[in-house]
Amino acid sequence: MGMLIEPHEIYFGSFLERFNMRFGPAIPAGQSVWHAGGIAEIAALQKEFEIFRQGRSFLQSAALLGLTGEHGGPAKDRWLEYLTRLPGMRSDSDAMNGDQRIVQAIIENLKRDTPLPCFMRAYDGRTREPGLVVVAEDQPLFQLEGVPFLTISLPMRPAAPPRPRAARPRAPAKSPAPASSPAPARPRAPSRRKQS
Repeated sequence: MGMLIEPHEIYFGSFLERFNMRFGPAIPAGQSVWHAGGIAEIAALQKEFEIFRQGRSFLQSAALLGLTGEHGGPAKDRWLEYLTRLPGMRSDSDAMNGDQRIVQAIIENLKRDTPLPCFMRAYDGRTREPGLVVVAEDQPLFQLEGVPFLTISLPMRPAAPPRPRAARPRAPAKSPAPASSPAPARPRAPSRRKQS
């Protein structure tokens, strides 16, 4: 089913972008991996600290790399909530849930002699089986034509628009009472004046 996206989650893109920058293509120039950054730096950190490993959730590894956001707020809270739901989601591998699939794919990628840069994106979860995390090697960025990535696609779907409140049935309008003719005036008693 994926995650319902509330209006303030327009900022989810910033969390995905943070991942994409850290795992992006390294800058070649014969400098150290720390200068090269991107996937080269992540591979070096993985070799040294085993940030991604079996039994550790993607959320925990992402937090170690500072990928859960710098500031608190509703969007960050919902992003963390989304990541905690990954173990309950299915993946394109029957043997693994969504969380295991992401972690395993990153581990295997980082073991390569030349790891692929990684790209994380959201897709409309209504277009595939509900809650399906998909990992594939492809070329998601047209501006980097010919550069293969390990692409992680996360299912999301928009929240249903708020339902309009049911209008209360109105009581039929009362028609104004017909104007009644004024009651006849009572005759006045003659005044009694004292006669002198």
